[in-house]
Amino acid sequence: MPNKLPLLSLLLGTTIIACPALAQDQAEQPTYALDTIVLRAGVEKVASSVPQSVSVVDETALEEIAPGSIGDVMATVPGVAGVGSSSFFGQGFNIRGFGSSGSAAHESGIVQLIDGEEKYFESYRQGALFVEPDFLKRVEVLRGPGASTLYGSGALGGVIAMETIDASDLIAPGKTSGGRVKLGYASNPDTVLGSVAWGWRPTDDFEAVAAFAYRKLGESEDSDGNTIVRSNSDAPNLLLKARKTLGDHYVELSYQHLEAEGDDQDFNQLEGAQIGLFGPTFPGWGVGDILTRDQVARLEWGWDPADNRYIDAKVTLSYTNTIKDVQQGSNPAEPIMPTLLGRRDYALWRLKAENVADLSGAGYSHFLTVGAETFKQDRSSTMISSSHPEGYTRSAAIYAWSELEWGRFTVNSGLRYEKQRTEPKGSVTTTDERVDAESVEPQISVMYRLTDSWSAFGSLAFVNRMPTVDELYDGFAGGAASPDLDDEQGKNIEIGVSYRANDVFRAGDEAAMKLTLFRNHISDMIVRSNLPAPSPSFVNIDRAYLRGGELEASYLTGPWQFGAAVSVVNGEDQDGTTLDTLPNNRLQLSASWQASDEWKLGARSLLADGRDKPDGSHRGGFGVHDIYAIWTPQQGALQGLQVYMGVDNVTNRDYTPATYLTGPAPGRNVKLTLSRQF
Repeated sequence: MPNKLPLLSLLLGTTIIACPALAQDQAEQPTYALDTIVLRAGVEKVASSVPQSVSVVDETALEEIAPGSIGDVMATVPGVAGVGSSSFFGQGFNIRGFGSSGSAAHESGIVQLIDGEEKYFESYRQGALFVEPDFLKRVEVLRGPGASTLYGSGALGGVIAMETIDASDLIAPGKTSGGRVKLGYASNPDTVLGSVAWGWRPTDDFEAVAAFAYRKLGESEDSDGNTIVRSNSDAPNLLLKARKTLGDHYVELSYQHLEAEGDDQDFNQLEGAQIGLFGPTFPGWGVGDILTRDQVARLEWGWDPADNRYIDAKVTLSYTNTIKDVQQGSNPAEPIMPTLLGRRDYALWRLKAENVADLSGAGYSHFLTVGAETFKQDRSSTMISSSHPEGYTRSAAIYAWSELEWGRFTVNSGLRYEKQRTEPKGSVTTTDERVDAESVEPQISVMYRLTDSWSAFGSLAFVNRMPTVDELYDGFAGGAASPDLDDEQGKNIEIGVSYRANDVFRAGDEAAMKLTLFRNHISDMIVRSNLPAPSPSFVNIDRAYLRGGELEASYLTGPWQFGAAVSVVNGEDQDGTTLDTLPNNRLQLSASWQASDEWKLGARSLLADGRDKPDGSHRGGFGVHDIYAIWTPQQGALQGLQVYMGVDNVTNRDYTPATYLTGPAPGRNVKLTLSRQF
């Protein structure tokens, strides 16, 4: 790893020391309705000017999806596959072959952010992310490790960044307050939703938002009407935000709270009961009275003096915690194993400081972000279990991210250094060894604007994923602890082209396209050994390879909008064995028609190729189709009302995605939502 430091010094030097004498005036660029703004790739910019594979699900797209879970949102993003089930509590994700697969080695390969705060949860046969989708206004997915400099080491798969609603999203122009109420129903999983959100801005320097959502969750069924997963929960959710501006300073406070209590809920929210899985006497994983609690609290101070372009600073103190508390249910025929009972917490305190300096000059723009952060994660459990060891993870990091636009060139480069200490608690009996690790992650990307419409880009990133508590101290099935694990080291190379233009086929139309090809070489990949002691529970394999690409295209003409996306990924280890975490290769198609001011109609299709699994099994290909209609009356007593009607998996297709541990996926789902602005 030290041999990368001189390389990064050169890379940062090329962007920090820009030569104005050689700079060329940048042509004024037109605006495009299809070219969404990307918030999480550094300084805000349009997607076509970001030299990275990125997708944005904005407010309009969320309205068209009407998601019942964050998994419904991710299902529309190329390169992202769901893992687990349709259950609100069984959500996990896979990006380019990295992500949830029943192994902690993949949970930490994706950085999950909500309002900039990292969410991480790993527990046996449970989901990884618990989010109220009704509070979301946009979701960004940055595939690959290009965002690891800013958001955390080890992001081999990428970053999922979710943003919640603000007061400005609820208040009409010229008003000081406003809000919305919503009622919704979905048939599969069986769900009832009621929510209210209110924004208040009495003065220009203060605004606040309060939102409450209540979900009643039932069962998911396959295409034959058989129960897959029982969620059986009441889930109230709360969002509070306030922001006060004091001249050049601001203070922002926010709090999110999800609290779901379920009676006779499946312990295994990824796969359901699976009665008889290990023989006719196996009663399944059991049902329990389960509490799921998720909290995000953050306090942010910012300073952006109007007369000093070198200062745009913010300091954030945050606390997040995810809790699962499992107790036996009321059905003695479906008990939960004693080692799986009790409460498991992931509490995380984080302090982060960051400044963005505008170093632009004549003919070029240059922004330099520097930051530092420290955090402490406390993984705890009230039930001592070798498969869920308790431990602390402490980390400190510094980073720099440079963004230079000069003539037809865009050059981004970054360097992140992170030091981590992991130590077991006294309940871990296999070892008491503390493990120190450090990560140095350099990267560079270059985009060249070939014409006003076409650009070409490429990137090189080195990523280190340091082992987690679970990997270091797990003793499942009698395996020994694994304190001698090496870091996973990834080298990711990407190349691509992007295109955006208007008046392509007819006056007033727009088209956008982005193609990204990648190759990720992972050394010392961490996998579970499944061997008893003295063999460690987790080991490093020499190397693995992942390669593939994503193509996204969209076209807008008059009242019609069309979209298409292709995502392909293949991978194997050093012996040529296919990796078990690969998603289906997929083609996604979408179309929407604004038939009138009041009516919008649309459809989506997901066409997936089959996938051979390493155990010799085969997951067949499938096609799943969704339709929807949105009615928004423009006058009379119903003005301000919006009615959403949709059907997911309209043909009731029986299928199992390659990333699911087992299957099947849910069958047809009928959705109806009524919302009104006030």
